Amino acid sequence: MLNYIADQWCDEQSSLVSVLCPGVMNSESVYEVVRTYNGLPFAFRKHFERLKQSAALMGLEVPFTCKELNSIIMEGLEKNKGFQTQDFRIRISLMSDGARSRPAIIFSDLPSPSKDIYELGVKISISPFLKPSADIVNPQLKMPGSSWIVRTRKALGDNYDMLILNEKGNVCEGSFSNVFLVKDGSVVTPDIRSGVLPGITRDNVIGLCESLEISVEKRPVPAWELFCAEEIFITHTSVGIVPVRRLEDKVLIEDFTDGMTRLLLDNFEGYIMTEDSNWSGLDEVEPSNYRADI
Repeated sequence: MLNYIADQWCDEQSSLVSVLCPGVMNSESVYEVVRTYNGLPFAFRKHFERLKQSAALMGLEVPFTCKELNSIIMEGLEKNKGFQTQDFRIRISLMSDGARSRPAIIFSDLPSPSKDIYELGVKISISPFLKPSADIVNPQLKMPGSSWIVRTRKALGDNYDMLILNEKGNVCEGSFSNVFLVKDGSVVTPDIRSGVLPGITRDNVIGLCESLEISVEKRPVPAWELFCAEEIFITHTSVGIVPVRRLEDKVLIEDFTDGMTRLLLDNFEGYIMTEDSNWSGLDEVEPSNYRADI
C-alpha cells in the first residue's frame, strides 16, 4: 500500500524514517489509530482532537488542520483502493525531527476477527505490570512504547488481552482495550482519574448505554470487583465490543453471550452509524499541500 511519510506518498519499500530522527531514537512521538466503516474513517474528528491533546503534552506541533488531515486520509483511501480487501486500519503518527513534527500515515487492511468472539467471548487475565494513575501520568497522552503496554503484550500468552491495574490496585485498562463490568443492572467502567485513556469506542458504548437508558458508573474499580461482576466486556477500535468468557479462572459465559453484553452488541453498530459526531468533518476536504506521487 501507499503511505504518507514526511510529506510525500511512498510505497511500502520506500516508507522509511531515519533511526536518527528524535521521534524514533527518543520516542518523541504520538499517534492515533483510525478504522474505516464502509470505506469512511470512523470518529475522525474525535481522533484528531485526541491527537492534538497528545501532541500538546509532548510539546509537538500539529502540522495540519483537521481539514488538511482529512484531505490526506481521503486521498490515501483513494490511492489504496486497488490494494484493499476489506476496511482500512490507518495509523497516524507525529514524530519530532528536532525542527518540526513530521507526519507518518500508514494504511493497512483492518484485521478481520473471528465471529466466534462475539458469540463465545474471549479469555482475559490480570497483567503483572502496572500503569500509573492520572495522579502521576496524564491519561490523555497516547504515545508508542509505554512499558506497561509493551511488557503486557509480551506476556499475553493465550489471553486475548490482559487488564492493567494502577499503583492503587484499581483497574485501568487493557493493553489495547477499555473494560466494562455489569453489576446489578448497571454498566461500570474505570474513570479517567484511574489512568484510563479515554477511548473513542469506550465513549460510544457509554453513549449507547445512555440511549438505552442503562445506568453507567464511571468510577474507581478495585481489582477484586472484577471477580464479582455478572458480565465483563472490553472495547477497542478494530472490533468494537468483545464479550469476556473467562477472567483468569472465573467463567462468565457458560454457553453463548447474552444479558446486557448481548443487548449492547446487538445495538452497537446501529448506534455508531447514526451518531452524527462519529462522522463529523468527513465533508471537509481541501487540496493537500503535500502531494507528491511516487
